[in-house]
Amino acid sequence: MFTSCANLNHFPGITNQPYFSWQVITAAWMSTLLKLLRSVPALSSRAMIMTSATHAMDGPVTSAIHLKLEQRLTPTHLQVINESYMHAVPPGSETHFKVVVVSESFEGMPLLQRHRMVNDILKEELATRIHALSIQAKTPRQWGAEPHFDRSPACLGGSKHDPTVAVKLEALSKD
Repeated sequence: MFTSCANLNHFPGITNQPYFSWQVITAAWMSTLLKLLRSVPALSSRAMIMTSATHAMDGPVTSAIHLKLEQRLTPTHLQVINESYMHAVPPGSETHFKVVVVSESFEGMPLLQRHRMVNDILKEELATRIHALSIQAKTPRQWGAEPHFDRSPACLGGSKHDPTVAVKLEALSKD
């Protein structure tokens, strides 16, 4: 704990208040560091700056999605979020995903065409392993103006009545 944070005013969200936990200071420092790293031209062409520890936790479907989108779209920002835990599937499943992808490849394209492009890139996974895919595809300019993504709605239990989910889960258990 710090009794004074006068020298931390340059961090976003940190004010000159008497007590801050190390988690708040670390989060603010990491956010600022990532913004600086992304502003360096040599690094800004890469997708998100991620550590190997982050990818070590990814499952095979998450990794495949990430790799294919990275290779085909060369995104400036990419998040592959496994939302299966929010749905009626066994723990550890990889069936429901949200993809947030920012790429110059989307310039001049209507939203429907962007979604079709992502679906085409992931057609194998959609046919065999993915039950649901939410796509937020933006241009760098759109992401710069609004750098966030929408929350996914709560599950209404639709996958309980979809026979293809059982087939896709069976395919995953064989991997």
